[in-house]
Amino acid sequence: MLAGQRRLRRICLDPYWDYVWRFAQGMWVTIELAALSVALAFVVGLILAVMRISPSPPLRMFSACYVELMRMTPILALLIMAIWGLPKLGWMYSEFTSSVFVLGIYTAAWVAEAIRSGIAAVSLGEVEAARSLGMTFGQILRYTIVPQAVRTVIPSLGGLVIVHIKSTAIAAVAGVLEITETAQMINVESAQWLWFLGAILAYMLLTVPTSWLFRLLEQRMAILR
Repeated sequence: MLAGQRRLRRICLDPYWDYVWRFAQGMWVTIELAALSVALAFVVGLILAVMRISPSPPLRMFSACYVELMRMTPILALLIMAIWGLPKLGWMYSEFTSSVFVLGIYTAAWVAEAIRSGIAAVSLGEVEAARSLGMTFGQILRYTIVPQAVRTVIPSLGGLVIVHIKSTAIAAVAGVLEITETAQMINVESAQWLWFLGAILAYMLLTVPTSWLFRLLEQRMAILR
């Protein structure tokens, strides 16, 4: 009798363990998606910020137009174009790769603006002093502007990263099995909406430590300053 009850309980619980495993996989996909797209956003955003203050007018114009275009375009429209539009032009990528690309180039515009605001906070006298010492534009950026700008924009970048992690849910539209899409599929199979509560908790497990990390980094940079 007792053995039969244990067997019945195991049969009833097995689907839930399968759901938990799939949910954990979705969480890992979200981590990969966020990490890769954030790295792309930081690289492209830094390049755009440097172009924005470069001596070349065409570079400044390109950077300004890129930032304004991305800030005025819905990210969903960009993702739909990348998923269903680019293949018609012969550019075939997986849904995951397309999502990383769209999230990265979209957030890069906001990263560029954050870095530009940090660059604007650098004292003009320090830049003129570096220029009077015969330093080139690249040397001024490397040794004078960028180190101070990074310290200034850490809180803004931290907020952008947190928003970016939550924005990865947009990849569910493309069918990427991240947290939101996995919760939706499990909800359909099990008819239990509580998995969406699990999705909220999963995003909190990613964003709360990220907030703490940037807060710690901000404190360390303040000490160095």
